[in-house]
Amino acid sequence: MLALDADNVAMMAALMDEVGEPAFPEKLLEILRKLAGTDFCSAFQAEEDGSLTYLFACGYHSTIPGFAERASLDYARRYWQRDRVTRQMLSAVSTPRKVQVVRQAWNGIRDPEYRRDCYERAHVLERLTIYHSDMPRVFASLYRTRESGPFPISAVERIEAAAALLMAMLVKHVRLQGRPQTAPLHPPIQEIAGRLLQAGYALSGREAEVSAGLLLGRTHREISEKVGLALSSIVTYRQRAYRKLGVSDRRGLEALYEGISRA
Repeated sequence: MLALDADNVAMMAALMDEVGEPAFPEKLLEILRKLAGTDFCSAFQAEEDGSLTYLFACGYHSTIPGFAERASLDYARRYWQRDRVTRQMLSAVSTPRKVQVVRQAWNGIRDPEYRRDCYERAHVLERLTIYHSDMPRVFASLYRTRESGPFPISAVERIEAAAALLMAMLVKHVRLQGRPQTAPLHPPIQEIAGRLLQAGYALSGREAEVSAGLLLGRTHREISEKVGLALSSIVTYRQRAYRKLGVSDRRGLEALYEGISRA
């Protein structure tokens, strides 16, 4: 197995300073990028009642805003039970090692809806997941897109060398946080709203903000709390924005925004 060099060890030591802090998810992604060219990362906790809790997700997709967080939330809410590999890892009574690294290619995912929403639509090519089998049962996944290519063998070996320490820090982070906290969305609502306002559809500021929240995968309630509007107003601004943009649903809004981003 490939050993970590001095620079990688120094990076890991620096990450320890962020354990329990809000910046931990982003700092973790920075290290995963250097170790394995990771485009996105996500983390989850398996609960005793059989549910899965979303911890955080990081990474910016150039044409699908908020993809990492939205796909991770969708995964925790409904898709993880269709993930054969994760189900097997979480249901194992005992494992020879507390920490294991498992590789998963997009075309090895059998469920078409899960494969489409979490992989194909964003051209995610491969996942590398680090599972921690002891309590708390947490796992972190690293993803590479088609543009980056599959994980090189050397990258996999570096992650395997760092896996135990990474999981120890993630476990400590979860315990210090007390409860899962959401990482900041990237890009923020204001940036996406600005792009919509400049696209020539005559949206108002509020219509653009609500549309941006929908693009980030937020619920109406989450948008109302973020922008300070009543739930009924969110529905009104959404309907007005859809009429001006010529779309009828969120998928239409996403397709339109992808076109704006490429222009």
